Amino acid sequence: MKRIFTHGYSLLIGVGQCAEPQLSLPVTVKDMQVLRQILVAPELCAYPDNDQHLRMLHDEGATQQAILESLEWLKAQATADSEATAIVYYSGHGWLESASGNYYLIPHDF
Repeated sequence: MKRIFTHGYSLLIGVGQCAEPQLSLPVTVKDMQVLRQILVAPELCAYPDNDQHLRMLHDEGATQQAILESLEWLKAQATADSEATAIVYYSGHGWLESASGNYYLIPHDF
């Protein structure tokens, strides 16, 4: 019998290609893809391999708007399922604003 973790939801973000070429980190997409393989592997995490449980954003698709919309999607999935486990994975650059101490994730369209 195939075991599936129906209460798992994940948003995976890999900002490999940036609008500013000097910020590009191609390895981030590979990292995200490996994590996806682990999540959907039946012998490991057994997440359903579908858009209702797993969303991936990378390269040009990892815009600020797409990331914010996908976070809302993940929130809705987790709110609708009282047994939900939610994962957000981000691989890319970040930026620390020294004046406020706030740390920001850098999307493709930064």
